Amino acid sequence: WTRRQRWLKLHSEASGNFWRCCPAHRCLRVHLHGLIAMGHSTQLRLYATLALVFFSCFLVPTRASSFLRAGQVTEKDAMQTLENELAGGIRPDAQKHLQWLEETLRPTYLALPKNAAGNLGHQAVRYVLHRFFVQQRGWFVRGLEPTNDTSWRTPTKPLIVKEWVPDFLQDILEKREGERGIDLRELVALAAALEDLVRKEAVGRLQTAYELHGLPLSGPSSESKVEEALNTYFVAYLKAGNFSADDAGELSEKKQLFSKRYIGYEPAMTWFNGVVGKSMSASRSASLDFAAASSIASKISETYYAFMDVQCKNLKTTLQGLEGKKAGRVRLSTFYKASLYSHWRFNEKADYLKRLGALDDSDPQQPRVIVPNYIMSRPNCLEASNLYAICCRNHCEDLMSHLETQIGSAAAEPRKIAELVANLPSDTVPVPRNLSQPLVDRLFQVSRNNYGRVPLHGRLFAQWMHHAYPRECPYPHEVGTTSPHTPDEWMKETGHSMAAASTEEMMQQVASDTCASDSPQSGSGCGDEESEELPWNEAEELLLAHPEKREPVEVPETKPPLQATPTQGNTAAEPQTASSSSWLTRVGIVAMASISLAAFGLAYPQKMVMHRGFKDDKPMPAHWLVVPFTLGVLLLLAYGFGLLDGATLLFACIAALVVLIFKKLVPGRFTQGCGDFGKLPF
Repeated sequence: WTRRQRWLKLHSEASGNFWRCCPAHRCLRVHLHGLIAMGHSTQLRLYATLALVFFSCFLVPTRASSFLRAGQVTEKDAMQTLENELAGGIRPDAQKHLQWLEETLRPTYLALPKNAAGNLGHQAVRYVLHRFFVQQRGWFVRGLEPTNDTSWRTPTKPLIVKEWVPDFLQDILEKREGERGIDLRELVALAAALEDLVRKEAVGRLQTAYELHGLPLSGPSSESKVEEALNTYFVAYLKAGNFSADDAGELSEKKQLFSKRYIGYEPAMTWFNGVVGKSMSASRSASLDFAAASSIASKISETYYAFMDVQCKNLKTTLQGLEGKKAGRVRLSTFYKASLYSHWRFNEKADYLKRLGALDDSDPQQPRVIVPNYIMSRPNCLEASNLYAICCRNHCEDLMSHLETQIGSAAAEPRKIAELVANLPSDTVPVPRNLSQPLVDRLFQVSRNNYGRVPLHGRLFAQWMHHAYPRECPYPHEVGTTSPHTPDEWMKETGHSMAAASTEEMMQQVASDTCASDSPQSGSGCGDEESEELPWNEAEELLLAHPEKREPVEVPETKPPLQATPTQGNTAAEPQTASSSSWLTRVGIVAMASISLAAFGLAYPQKMVMHRGFKDDKPMPAHWLVVPFTLGVLLLLAYGFGLLDGATLLFACIAALVVLIFKKLVPGRFTQGCGDFGKLPF
């Protein structure tokens, strides 16, 4: 009797924990509890419950990744969106919006080099789209980054899941137009299509927030409830979609925890309340429908860069205060010292900084961080979407826009450029100013290499702008030498376990710097020996006006997107790698299922399981039971290696449990009415 009570207690606890562990399975509770209760053996009910725990809690999808997958773009979505924009758009204000896009893109379009048909080539299209989204939205669209161009992508550097959309859309147009290139109207359609796909993702995430709050998608909801749903959407936005909850209680707890851990939560929420409050007051209604709430969600994604720009300016001011004699450069030892002895987390590994293009190692003894390159690098970005990241704005693009508008062509004489730049101010460069003679000589040198004119969109002129505005314009590395990797992507590529340098590594770099001071006012150490001259590389790279011969774009198989990397200093993002998580889950399922099957087999005496009937009141051995057991092991191995999906495996396991339960019950309950069931081969 004591043993039976102990089994009953274990069964009760396992059953209760099962439903607490898997709230998404409550719809199965009635049916499965009825099935489990059919067994008159307490052991049978216990092991049936444990088996369901092992399989159902892992294989049946829940809302844990709903924000990550919400609004995911497919090949069909991309094609249809582009066709809609080429046909005039489907937005209520489509014509007005397309006209605004055309007026905004026209100055850069006119200034770029054209092909024989007067249209843009492949690289020029990518260039103008990247600049547009950075300037107008603060979006670094994945796949359009200048250092991530397809011109150097090889089979060993394929498109990743998040990068295929721009290449796919551009490939459709280039195949349709052939050698003609892309004109302004088609360029506008490309930009509008990318905006529509971003909006689709935002609407999908807001729909998930509505479901969590129990709000209807059709019909109006009160302002307060809509604001709560938008608040959840915004939290998921700040966490790059890495946010989930199964019910209202868990949602409230996670949001409270996020508010305590997220650095800069209060300023971010102040900005959010301002945007939402202004939009709701403009509606002049006590309730809003889902379409109106979707417009607010899209506005959040389109304007959040303005809030981030304040933080980026603070970062720029801090790094400027760490500079030595070289403008726009911070010695790596000084960079790490600020991390060791202040609240700033300047701790990226030197190799990672170099891969990002943020490290100047022209002097191996004194490597330096390039300020504008570092400010705009991925560690300082918010990976808010599967389609784009919000990074610090490239203020050099504003300077270039002014030059393009004034010049109106793809190239200009060096004297005219010098006059314009001498009167073009920035945050750190006052005007009017006299350009130094070495700087003017560099400009004329660029013109001599290009038949007396300076191409505005070449690498050498970008390098000249970096010398003229060292704190605003990034240093242009040669194509293929850098890549805008997130920390997780860099670690996966290189095999490093962390992208951040350890305290020992930073202290070693600080100790290896023999300079007494990095301050330009210092009278000792390297302060007097350090030159103000910035490095210069003669390599030229120009935007090609002719279409390139490219391989067709292969759209990656749709998969759950990778967990995004948190912004610098954000400890609430809980980054994970989807691929490693998937394999860990599979291995865990195989291991626990194997243990469960072994325990199930060992728990029963041989006379209860390993027989197929009776002869002369003696059990007959059933060696054929090895066959289903072997099949079960093969099924587990197939799932572990990805050859079998979780739903099929779950169905097979439940079917096996039903057979075992039926075998146990049939002899005792149906023998009298249906004959000798003891001889049945199960």
